[in-house]
Amino acid sequence: MITLFPNSQPRPILVQIMASLSARFARLNRHYEGTSTDSFTHFRCWHEHSTLIEAVKCANSQGIPGWYCFAVEFGAPRELTDAEDEQVRAHRFGSSSNS
Repeated sequence: MITLFPNSQPRPILVQIMASLSARFARLNRHYEGTSTDSFTHFRCWHEHSTLIEAVKCANSQGIPGWYCFAVEFGAPRELTDAEDEQVRAHRFGSSSNS
């Protein structure tokens, strides 16, 4: 049993275990949100969309031209990966490379 005290440093094995679990179960703790920026103010939809396309449709329905989407994993926002970004472009502009 590993016991961590408030002032102790995490043990390397615990860090490795947590990183492995985070990577393995990231898809279970991920959702997508649509957002836009107007006059340096960010507007999130605050819906937890299970798919990127749902978030794209939600963001697009707001009628603001500068919308975009991002992912939230374990409560922390992150930029879309290149593959996710390509899905957004394909849906937004009708590209035939991904649908």
